[in-house]
Amino acid sequence: MALRKLTFIHRLSLRWKLFLTLVLFSVLPICGTLITVQQLETDIKDYLYESTRKDLVKQASLSIENIAVNVAKNLENSERMRSVIIDVVAFSAQHFLDMHAPSKEKLLYSDQIKPTVPYPEDLVVDPQHAPTRQYMVKYGNDISKYISFGDIAYFLPQDQIERAAAKLQAGKLIRLLPLFKELKKSYGSFIYNLYIGTESGLLAYYPAHGGIPKTYDPRKRVWYRLAVEEKKMVWRAPLRDISTGRLVFTVSAPLFNEKKEIVGVVGLDVLMEQGLSGGNISAAWSNHARLILAEEADDKVTGSAGLRTIAHTYKRGKTDREYTWVMGGSKEQWVKFNNDEVKAKFMNAIASGTSGTLLMPWDRESSLVAWAPFKENSYFIAVVPEDDVMHLTNKILAYLYWASSAQQRVVEIAVVVIVFLTFLFAMYASQTISKPMNLMVEAFKELAQGNFNARVEFKTGDERDTLVETFNRIGPQLEHLLETQQALDVAHEIQENLLPARSPKLPGWQISGAIRYCDQTGGDYYDYYMTACDGNPVLSVVVGDVSGHGVASALLMTTARALLRVHTECTRISASRRVSQVSNLLAQDIHGTGQFMTLFYLEIMLDSDTVRWVRAGHDPAIVYLPEQKEFTELRGKGLPLGVIERFEYEESEIDLTQQGTIVLLGTDGIWEARKGGYGDLYGKDRVREVIRKHASKTAEEIRDYVLEAVEAWQKNVPNADDVTLVVIKKDKNANKGCEEVSICNLDFFIEEKDKDKDKDE
Repeated sequence: MALRKLTFIHRLSLRWKLFLTLVLFSVLPICGTLITVQQLETDIKDYLYESTRKDLVKQASLSIENIAVNVAKNLENSERMRSVIIDVVAFSAQHFLDMHAPSKEKLLYSDQIKPTVPYPEDLVVDPQHAPTRQYMVKYGNDISKYISFGDIAYFLPQDQIERAAAKLQAGKLIRLLPLFKELKKSYGSFIYNLYIGTESGLLAYYPAHGGIPKTYDPRKRVWYRLAVEEKKMVWRAPLRDISTGRLVFTVSAPLFNEKKEIVGVVGLDVLMEQGLSGGNISAAWSNHARLILAEEADDKVTGSAGLRTIAHTYKRGKTDREYTWVMGGSKEQWVKFNNDEVKAKFMNAIASGTSGTLLMPWDRESSLVAWAPFKENSYFIAVVPEDDVMHLTNKILAYLYWASSAQQRVVEIAVVVIVFLTFLFAMYASQTISKPMNLMVEAFKELAQGNFNARVEFKTGDERDTLVETFNRIGPQLEHLLETQQALDVAHEIQENLLPARSPKLPGWQISGAIRYCDQTGGDYYDYYMTACDGNPVLSVVVGDVSGHGVASALLMTTARALLRVHTECTRISASRRVSQVSNLLAQDIHGTGQFMTLFYLEIMLDSDTVRWVRAGHDPAIVYLPEQKEFTELRGKGLPLGVIERFEYEESEIDLTQQGTIVLLGTDGIWEARKGGYGDLYGKDRVREVIRKHASKTAEEIRDYVLEAVEAWQKNVPNADDVTLVVIKKDKNANKGCEEVSICNLDFFIEEKDKDKDKDE
C-alpha cells in the first residue's frame, strides 16, 4: 500500500503546528470581531434604537395592559366576594333583629374603649387602622389604631329615646360576634370593617375600635342613604373611613324586618390599597407611572362626555417608590387631555368596553396609556412615560459606542502580544507535551489489548502527574468494573428466574402480575404458591417490598422468598402462622442492619368466595366493587418482616361475592412515582381511576393499563423505585376447564423447569 504524500503542513514540527494553530484560533477571531464591530457601528443606531423601540413599546404595552386588566379583575372578584359576605351578614342580622329577647351578654360601647387601661383586655395596635395625617390634624388622637378582634363595638345616638331602642337592638346584634370572628379569620385583610347601622341611629361595628366622632350618625352617611334609596346592594368607591380617614371601597345592603320594611343597613369596607396597587407597574417599567380610577360622566361646564377622576396616585417624595391613593377632591376633577383630538381618540378607544393600550400625548409627554373596565362606566387607567420604557435602550446605546472604540484599541494591542506569547508557548509545549503523551499512547495500546496491568512510569511535577496517576488506576478499576458487571448480569438473570414464569389458573379468577426493576437487581417481589386447606386447593398470592433497592435488597428478597416457599409446603398451618415463622427467621438474620421487608400474603380458596390475607407493614390491597362502583381496602395490623422476633401476625378474611370484583396488590413504586421524575406523586387516586375506567377488561389488560399510566406519568424517566403489582379479578367464566387445579397448573411448574433448563444450555 503506497504511503500518502506528506504536505507542507504535515512536514512541520510540533512547535510550528502549535504556533500556527494558536494564531489561527486566537488572533484571527479577534481581528474578525474587530472588523464586524466596526461594520456594526454604522447600523447600530437604526437597528437598536428604531427596531428595539418598536419591540419594547409593544412589550410594555402588553405588560401594562395585563397589569391594568388584572387589577380590574381583582376588583370585580373582590366585589363579588364582598357581596356574598354582605348577604350572609344581612341574613343573620335580620334573623337576630326579629327576635324579641336581647342577649344577656355584656355589650362594649365605643366610649368604653380605653387603650390606657387597657379595656377590653385584647386591644392590639393595628397599623391599618392608624389614622392618616389629615385625620390626626383634624381630630388630634390616634385611638382608632387600638382594635379588639374579640368584641363588637356599639356607637349610640345622642337622642335618649333613640338611645334606648339602639341598646335593645345592640343586645340582639351581639349574637353576630361568632360570625364576624369567623369571617375575619377566613378573609383576613380582605375585610377592613364590618358594620350595621339601624334606623334608631345605632352603629354596630367589628373589629371594635374607638375614634368615632360624637356627632356621627350612620343614617346620614353615603353608604346608608344609597342602600335605602336603591333598596338593594350598592357599591361605592372611594369613601373615607370615619375613624381613620383612610380611603375604602364600600358595599352596603338594606336590612328588612318581617314586614319588608327597611330597619337598617349592613356594610363592609376594604382598604383601597388592598384592591389597587401600582407597585408592579412602577417596579417593572417606571417610577413615574400614574394610576387613575375614573368613571364616565358628562362635564357640566363643557357639556361634553369625559372622565371624572374618582381617585389617583401620588408619591410622598422624589425618592419614595410607594404610591398613595388620594380622592379626587371636594370639587370634581376631570382627566385632562392635550387637545380635543387626543380626547376623542381615547374616548372612542374605551367605548369598545374592552381593555387596550395607546401611545399618545399625556400632559405634553409621549406616554403609554393602558386601561381596563372594571365596573359599568368605570376604568382603571395606567400612564407610563415612553422615555422611561426606552431608558434602558438609550443607556445600552451609549455604552456600546464607548465599548466599541475601547475594544478596537484593546484588540490592536492584544494581537501583537498574543502572537509573541503564542510563539513562546508553542516552543515550550512541543517539548513538554510530546514525551508523556507518547508514553501514554503506548500504555493505552496495551490496555486496549486487555493488559490491565499496563502502567506509565513518568513524573513531571505538575498536573500531568495527576493524569498519569489516573491512568495507572484505570486498569484495576476497569478490571473490577468488568467483574462487577458480569456478577450483576448473573444476579439479574437469577432474580428473573425466581419470578413466576406465568400466571396460575384458578377457576373463577383471573390473575396477572408484573415487576419493573429500577436497577439490575431489586427488592420488590411477587410469587404464587399452590397449597391445600382441608384437602381443597388454595392459591397463595404474595407481594413484597424490601427497604431500598439494589444488590442488598435483592439478597434479602431471595432469602425471604426461599423461607416463604419452604413454609408454604406446611399445608396444615395458617397463613398468619407461616408469615410469623418467616418473620422470626428473618429477624434473626438481619437484626441490627436496619433492613426490613413489607409483605402482603393473600389466599384464594377454590369453590369459595372467601379470601384470607395477612398484611405485614405493606400498603393495603385495593378492592373495586363494580356494583357499587366503589373502592375499599384490605387492611390489617402487622409490622414489616424482620423488625422484631416472635411477632404474631393477624389473619383477616372477606367474602368477595360480586362478579367483576378487582383486587390490586402493589408496591409503593406505583403511587410514589413522580411526574417527570421529580414532580408530584402519582398517588393512589389515579390508580383507582385507571381501575374504574378499565374495570371491564381482563386482569392482564388492567395490569398493563396501570403500568402504562405510571410510565406516562414519569414521562419515560427511569423508575426511582421498583414497580410491582398483581391484579386479581373475579370472573366465573375464567379457567372453566381447570376443575382439577393441581393438574391444570402443572404447566406453570413445568415451564419454570424448562426455563431453568434453557438457561443451563
